Amino acid sequence: MTSSVVSSPRPRAGHPASCGAAGPAARATLGPLTVTRVGGEPQIVRRRPEPVGRLKLGLLLHGTATVSQSGHQVRLEPEQMALYDPALPYDIQLDQRWSFLVLTFPRDGLSLPSNFVRRAMRQTHPFSAGPGAVLAGFAAAALRQCGLDGTCATRLGEAGLHLIAGALATTTPDDGTATADTQRQQVLEYARKHLSEADLTHDRVAAAYRMAPRTLHRLFEHEPHTVTEYIRLQRLEAARRDLAAPMLSHLSIARVAARWQFSSQAHFTRAFQARFGVAPSTVRVSSLSSDHPRAGS
Repeated sequence: MTSSVVSSPRPRAGHPASCGAAGPAARATLGPLTVTRVGGEPQIVRRRPEPVGRLKLGLLLHGTATVSQSGHQVRLEPEQMALYDPALPYDIQLDQRWSFLVLTFPRDGLSLPSNFVRRAMRQTHPFSAGPGAVLAGFAAAALRQCGLDGTCATRLGEAGLHLIAGALATTTPDDGTATADTQRQQVLEYARKHLSEADLTHDRVAAAYRMAPRTLHRLFEHEPHTVTEYIRLQRLEAARRDLAAPMLSHLSIARVAARWQFSSQAHFTRAFQARFGVAPSTVRVSSLSSDHPRAGS
């Protein structure tokens, strides 16, 4: 096999084109999720760390590939996918002519336990059938569409994150951590279902699973966020979605804050700006502008 070593930030397949492109490269941006199609000749791609806080899921369409990262290798055949972390160095050996769909999304967008995600990176996941096939169909359809932006694109991107989480459900558990990971997933799902309820607290979640509060603390001590932090961050995300939705423009910022259990608009504004880098009013104005484009635009 004749191959080249590529150390640049992207495979040597040209820059991804716009949505609906018929060539080997295309890209669609759906809020938090970016879908890219790339392809090329046999090569080895070597990537330096990128502190971007995002993960990538590569769906191999043609050829064969080996993803190497953190001392682990994942060998891919067509209709298999691998999860990897651009924050760490990695190599991808691409054999024959190849093509990939690459999904890029925020590290915390899956709402899965960090240990589960680490295990998922060490395994292959199929997309020939089951939830993987649904995800692959979604990604391919996104590339064929043009004009997806604003609230519509964001909602589709969030749906795509749920599909990714479902497709990774094929991850094989480690015997020693399976029970704890299952508990963490159940706790996070419970929190998401009850975000709008004022009495959703760490202690309530612990009681729902017949745990002592201290036991729940220990369950999440090696996760990126405690249960209380997770609830707060998810409420901020929910508020951001509401502010970005033109159909909810009749709700004042204060009402959106109260809807997601923030005690005051001032407190909400400080937390929102710290999380997203912009004020809630900026998101609201941007959503109204995108929903009513100027004539001739």
